[in-house]
Amino acid sequence: MSTKKILVVFGATGNQGGSVINSILNDPTAAAQFEIVGVTRDPSKPAAVALAARGVKPVKANDKASLPLVVKNAYAVFAVTDWQELLNKEREIQQGKNIADVAKEFNVKHLIWSSLPNVSKISNNKYTKVLHFDSKATVEEYIRGLGIPATFLHLGIFMSFLFAHIIPTSEGAKSYNLELPFPTSTKMPLISVNKDTGAYVKHILLNRETFLGRQVSAAENEYTPTEIVSILKKAGHVDISLPANYTEEDFKKRLTTLGVPEFFQEDLVENIKWIDEFGFFGGLKLDNDILPQPLEKFEEFVAKSSEIAAFT
Repeated sequence: MSTKKILVVFGATGNQGGSVINSILNDPTAAAQFEIVGVTRDPSKPAAVALAARGVKPVKANDKASLPLVVKNAYAVFAVTDWQELLNKEREIQQGKNIADVAKEFNVKHLIWSSLPNVSKISNNKYTKVLHFDSKATVEEYIRGLGIPATFLHLGIFMSFLFAHIIPTSEGAKSYNLELPFPTSTKMPLISVNKDTGAYVKHILLNRETFLGRQVSAAENEYTPTEIVSILKKAGHVDISLPANYTEEDFKKRLTTLGVPEFFQEDLVENIKWIDEFGFFGGLKLDNDILPQPLEKFEEFVAKSSEIAAFT
């Protein structure tokens, strides 16, 4: 009989969950401690089958009724919800609460919730439309209210997020603009989500007592748009600039052409204002010096990225 502790990882084939699984399996010390159950919408898809070949047990859990079978023997749970799939604040909150309820019922010893700041509360309701932050924050408050032993991982802006906003200056051109309406001095905390989410979660799991009840602000460093463009030029050899006088309305028009719903356009615009005024993490400092190994720098990410290379 295995003496390993069961770690349940939601979103096992996604960016965050996949990173957690890789970090555990690639570290002999951690791999010796944890048996991984990977929650996915479809255990038969190739990515889930590949996880099974590495010793992960892929399981399906798409509603509250199926969660007890997944969580009942778990020591720890890494939980993340997919806003891009749901695009619905109340549904995302309910998904998170369902996980929390089951974690409480089965006495999970460590729940790591992928969370974000409560923009409405911290801004005193100045910004109330950043739904994809407030939904996760609402679940964080619910988890705290249940008294579950938990850590709250607040991930910064994914470095890969920038790909969608590198736009050719004209059709077919190999010169680009970074089309995000941030003031040039705004500090944007960036993280290599596929590499470093797992590094954070593994460290939190292996140092449980240190991190219980804590929010962890996870990012490699903060970069202004000006610095981001400079690094894309130097490390990625991309011919890129910040467009002059790029406005919120310009941003919304582009999102409209991509089929982004109006409420999510407002979410993103208010998110940009929030970051500039209050900071992405609501004024909390970066926890970029708590891991035993260095985080991936933005320069390193750019230099090795095949997606960035495609822009050249």
